[in-house]
Amino acid sequence: MKDSKKRKSGVTSIKDIASEAGVAISTVSNVINETRFVADSTKEKVLDAIEKLNYRPNIIARGLRIKSTRAIGVILPDISSSFFSQVIYGIEEIARQRDYTMILGCTNFDYREEVKIANKLIDSFIDGLIFFSGFDNYEFIKKIYDRNIPIVVIDKALGDSEIPTVVIDNTAAVENCVDYLCSYNHKKICYVTFTGDNQTTVRQRYEGYLSGLKKNGIDFDPDLVLMSEEMRLNETASSYRIVKEFLKKGKLPTAFLTVADVFAYGVLRALFEEGFKVPEDISVMGFDNILFSQFTRPLLTTLKQQKRVMGNIAMNLLVDIIEGREVEDKTIIVPTSIVERESVSFARKK
Repeated sequence: MKDSKKRKSGVTSIKDIASEAGVAISTVSNVINETRFVADSTKEKVLDAIEKLNYRPNIIARGLRIKSTRAIGVILPDISSSFFSQVIYGIEEIARQRDYTMILGCTNFDYREEVKIANKLIDSFIDGLIFFSGFDNYEFIKKIYDRNIPIVVIDKALGDSEIPTVVIDNTAAVENCVDYLCSYNHKKICYVTFTGDNQTTVRQRYEGYLSGLKKNGIDFDPDLVLMSEEMRLNETASSYRIVKEFLKKGKLPTAFLTVADVFAYGVLRALFEEGFKVPEDISVMGFDNILFSQFTRPLLTTLKQQKRVMGNIAMNLLVDIIEGREVEDKTIIVPTSIVERESVSFARKK
């Protein structure tokens, strides 16, 4: 047998394995790919050679031969987000169960990065793609779908029943939050959000706020909407600063409703520093029910999204599509619920 140190290339090849084991190259291929029966004694020689030479198969080349790399790409806009991380946990959980590898790409809410990362992943011969789009880029997603690349879009309604999606009903969810606050006699509800430009999910939640007010007979007051693009990537710090400035103007709401729990954290700190008690003076309600909302003071009342479940569903749906199973319902709406804790109480009578 040849000494592996005599190889000219620094990368071990299947030919080197065959030489080390004293077998044909086709035998090594059959052992690695499990394509044909190989006697146990021969298989042991091949596996010993693989271990000795620290051989790693070329996944892309192998994928081209067997039409599968068993790898899926996941694109998300913010890797630091507790919401996204919990959905990713759910995706990875199913990926392990169904023997797939997950490749993650983060765009930091940059549309050009979304396109760039998606194309790179597709060029790497992934079997499919899970797409958390930070923007309303339906045409780009449609192009991926039309290339017969298995794709599941998560956390964004596309209005296209053919493209598989896993979402919540954002409009109904926020409307339910308004209903909940109104059940505690709140009539002045300040809504804290970032802008909905090129963001379907954010716009749908704002529509839920407006429809909730109308449903409960409350006139819309534009002064009670705190909306800023600044809050997209600096959510807690920016909501804290913006609410601090708002409170100094003197037009006080009876409750704050935020588009995400991380905004509510900034609201709670701003209220505390300005001398307001929650919920005795002003109530605060979040949206998402991320982990830290169980540890705020007071504990945050919020709307629960089933984040891990969304990830589970998206990954199972994608694998079913990849493996050719029939998928009847391509638009899956995951239910939400309100988690009652300590940050909401009856509005104070003026």
